[in-house]
Amino acid sequence: MRIPFWTAAAILVALLVQSAVSQAAPGYARILDPFLLVLVYCGLSGGETHGMLAGAAAGWVQDVHFGGTVMGLSGLTKILVGFAVGVGAARFLLAGPGARLLVLLVATVVDAVLFEQLAAIFDVRAYELSTGGLATRATLNAVIGVLLFEVVDRRRRRRELRS
Repeated sequence: MRIPFWTAAAILVALLVQSAVSQAAPGYARILDPFLLVLVYCGLSGGETHGMLAGAAAGWVQDVHFGGTVMGLSGLTKILVGFAVGVGAARFLLAGPGARLLVLLVATVVDAVLFEQLAAIFDVRAYELSTGGLATRATLNAVIGVLLFEVVDRRRRRRELRS
């Protein structure tokens, strides 16, 4: 019961962050992807099933609130990325900040490229990021994600020690 609650709470926080960034600085709203941060953390900490389900939920919320004409496009990309991160976390030790930074960089790039390719398949106009824009997005997501993951992990460890 705890895991679905915290995952839903994290998706709600991601929605609030994305909404605030979209209102405050609409031009920069595509640079940060808090939904991706949620599904990567879920994939790293809970495996492929948790990453995939968190990706589905986060992608659908993102599609409903910020999506275009085809619902489910972000959901599909987030499912695939969440599953891949979860599989990688089950096979490799991805607990350190360096490994998580690399996972976030790769996940951001894969998510953006997959989204563009799927949009082209469905003949949907999608935002195109330049190479520099994609590098900025990946770097920002990775740095913010690693910092957030460390904070969340410390709180989880404190809670486990008290229990």
